Amino acid sequence: MKWSEFRDRFLIVHKCGGCRSILPYEQFHDAFCPECGLRWSVAKTEGCAVCGSSALECTCMPKGLSATGTLCLRKLFFYTPRKARQPQNRILYYLKKHPNRRMARFVAKELTQALEAELSSLGVSDRAAEAVLVAVPRGRKGRAVYGFDQSVLLCRELNALSGIGQGFPLKRSFGGKEQKKMSRDRRFRNIRHLFTLSDPSAVQGKVVFLLDDVVTTGASMAACAQLLKKAGARAVIGLCMAQAL
Repeated sequence: MKWSEFRDRFLIVHKCGGCRSILPYEQFHDAFCPECGLRWSVAKTEGCAVCGSSALECTCMPKGLSATGTLCLRKLFFYTPRKARQPQNRILYYLKKHPNRRMARFVAKELTQALEAELSSLGVSDRAAEAVLVAVPRGRKGRAVYGFDQSVLLCRELNALSGIGQGFPLKRSFGGKEQKKMSRDRRFRNIRHLFTLSDPSAVQGKVVFLLDDVVTTGASMAACAQLLKKAGARAVIGLCMAQAL
């Protein structure tokens, strides 16, 4: 038995991203146990209240985001707080607090289907030169508390899977209040001037996949998309794990 197999089989414990049960060695690289995996698959089929499409096929987005010229918002599932104990919400919460590459890689694989579809529809042939992955920066409080940015983590995993370049030209300045309990209008006013673009050349003339973990009103993503469009991005496409209903 090789050392790596011994380590994985006996020394490292991997848990299900939903129920947190310990996964057997045969499911070591999976994100979910079979039961939670089934629930995850069902969650992705939930229909959009606007277009009726499943989450994976839905391209709808908040009005404030569409006003920036963003082409669409692709997501894996629709988020509602009342489903806090469901696998889709649990993996979302977990990735906010833990820089777990196994979970991030799973989410990145799930997002790749939507990403490939958009590349095809836009006629992108040289993805390394014509497209770029950009993360919506996490707030300073979140980075200070948890020590990482979950959107950056997802970007890196998507880069490894898709071959699309990654860049982190968006910066978030200190200030603004916590948005969780704000109304839609207050969120847009609160976030409007918190983002800056440090390197416009990183996105100029490129298809930009703008990545965030969850989109509620779309205020943060809209502020970033506006900067990217002004810098000369050919197109901006939103990518997220979940869109709030």
